[in-house]
Parts: sequence; C-alpha cells; structure tokens
Amino acid sequence: MWGPREEKAMFKKINFEKENGIAVIRLNRPEVMNAFDIETQEELAKAIEDVRSDEHAKVLIVTGTGRAFCAGMDITAFEGMNVDQGREFLKKVQRMMLNLVSMEKPVIAAVNGYALGGGCNLALASDIIIASENAIFSQGFVKIGLVSDMGGMYFLPRLIGLAKAKELMFIGETLDAKDAERIGMINRVVPEEDLERVAKELATKIATGPLKPIGLMKAILNKSTYLDFPSLLQLEFEAQEICSQTEDHKKCIQAFLERKKRN
Repeated sequence: MWGPREEKAMFKKINFEKENGIAVIRLNRPEVMNAFDIETQEELAKAIEDVRSDEHAKVLIVTGTGRAFCAGMDITAFEGMNVDQGREFLKKVQRMMLNLVSMEKPVIAAVNGYALGGGCNLALASDIIIASENAIFSQGFVKIGLVSDMGGMYFLPRLIGLAKAKELMFIGETLDAKDAERIGMINRVVPEEDLERVAKELATKIATGPLKPIGLMKAILNKSTYLDFPSLLQLEFEAQEICSQTEDHKKCIQAFLERKKRN
C-alpha cells in the first residue's frame, strides 16, 4: 500500500494518488485538453488496474487538470496509424473500459470542464458524475464521421432514455452542465471551486461504508436493465447470502443493537 499522497513515478501524463481509501486519477495534458494519446491511455489503464487490485482502495475519483476533463482522442497523435494499429488501440481502450466498469469499487467522475467524445463517455462509465458549473458535454463523434465509442451507446440510453440518446448522438449536440443534470445524464452540478471538495466528501462517505455490499449492488445494478425480475431476485438472494457472512455485516448488526439498547 502506498503512503498518503504518494505518486507513482511511472506516470507522466496522468497524476495518480491514494489517500485514506480514496484513489484519484487526474488526466494531466492540459495543453491538449487532456485528450488521449497512446501513452495516456496506457497510463490510465495501468492506474485503473492498480485500483482494482488494491484492497485498501475503496473508491476511485477520475478528473482532469486545466479547463477540460477530457477532450476524447487526440486525433493528431494517431496520424499515420494503419488499420491494424488502430484496431489494436481500440481493443486496448475497450479492455480498459471493461476494467473500469466491472471493478468492485465505485467510480466518481469529477468533471471539471470539457468532456467531449470519448471524454464524455469516460465520465458516463462512472457510477456517479459530479460536474462543475462550467462543464460541457458532447457526443460529437458524428461530426468527425465516427460512431460513439468507449461504451457511449451502452451508457447514455440507460441514463437519459433511448430517444434522447439518439438525438444527442445523431446531431452531435453539446450540453452544458445544467442541461446535462436536467435530463438525468449527471448526478449534480456544483460551483467550480467546490468540485474537488464535494467529490472527495462523497468518496469518503462511500469509503467508510462496507465495500462488499456496495460492490455487489454495483454489479447487479449494471445488469438490471436487461435482467428479468426473477433473475434479478436470484442475484439479490445470492448477494445477500454473501453479505450476511461478512464481518462488516456482523459489526453493523452489533452496532445497531447497541444503539437500540441505549435508546
């Protein structure tokens, strides 16, 4: 386990730190609005895998430096890439997104500015999205002749409904933070100066809770839109059986009984 606020020297294009059970990944290419190049994607994938495997990390916050959360792919970095290289890169991105979404730990996106294309979908892949008032969201893939990637066509319809998702993706429409909150695309909007504090306060509340039931609820909720009711009940049953045997559950019951005696 790392010590407080210790950063791994291997990272050059992201900042990565962990403290008190909270991991923070901060995309750090402000000169290009934190757009992905190959090295940034590789570093982000390594940091996500680190959080997945660290038993002391309870929550992950993803954010950016400067005026952007992430502007998606850095198109200039991929000039000259052939079809096979492009295919391999996209496969790596997809593996990274699978690791992010399937990890037991909750993920909070603290969207500090522009979240465009793949950057928007990186935010949508998170479990909770907190945005500053100056955040901008865009599904602008169609404007460069591409389809939405990084799981956008999975996440967005589940958040705002199929018809609205089609509208945003077919037009490549841009939304400000308030409009994104209004249609249910994000959880809440906060003043720019409060973004990091609010995200860390929320992460702390989650980190102090029992990880096993939170992780199981995350996994089941991610499947809930395509499960029939009996199948979901079965998953609930199995998860409850697991949780009932944990030390966290026993401690919570004991604390509840002690409070009841005092009252």
